[in-house]
Amino acid sequence: MDLHPEPSRPPSISIIGMSTVIASAIMIVIDIMSLISSTSLDSLDLNGAMPMLSQYVPQSMNKVIDLYRYSRWWTVYGIIFFGFALIAGMQFFRLKAWGRKALETACWIGLFNGLVDMTLSYMIWKNMQDAFSMAMRGLGGGQYSFVNPLGMVTIVIGFLLWIIPSVGLILYLRRPAIRQAASLR
Repeated sequence: MDLHPEPSRPPSISIIGMSTVIASAIMIVIDIMSLISSTSLDSLDLNGAMPMLSQYVPQSMNKVIDLYRYSRWWTVYGIIFFGFALIAGMQFFRLKAWGRKALETACWIGLFNGLVDMTLSYMIWKNMQDAFSMAMRGLGGGQYSFVNPLGMVTIVIGFLLWIIPSVGLILYLRRPAIRQAASLR
């Protein structure tokens, strides 16, 4: 007679665990493809490769190129982060207690990631707006200092796509039934 019956496995654990694994794998592939395709920006080294041409490029465009170069480091970090989330999701799926803790840690880091990603995206978007306005003025157009609402909406949606799942998953992982199910292995 078993005095300590194993608690039933809530179906949400399988759904959350596998969703985390699949989403992390997809993000790793996307980030790797982004790194591969970003080598085209190396040819835009206007200061080193074409110093005569660089004087005609707006300073804001040089800032955009610099921010894109910086964003490569963010992409490498993303591969490492999503690798961690993938492992945490697999271990959570297997009901490992440390998998639940690691997945919660990944969610807390995800909140920070949302802030950094939004800041980087805003800086790139703002400098691109400045470069576009300067280019249009140079072509004889009027003042083009309007705010591109689609860019700002995209930044806000991206921020929410980081924050909402992270907060929701933290609340889910802290539920007593989930803690108990994942603490016995």
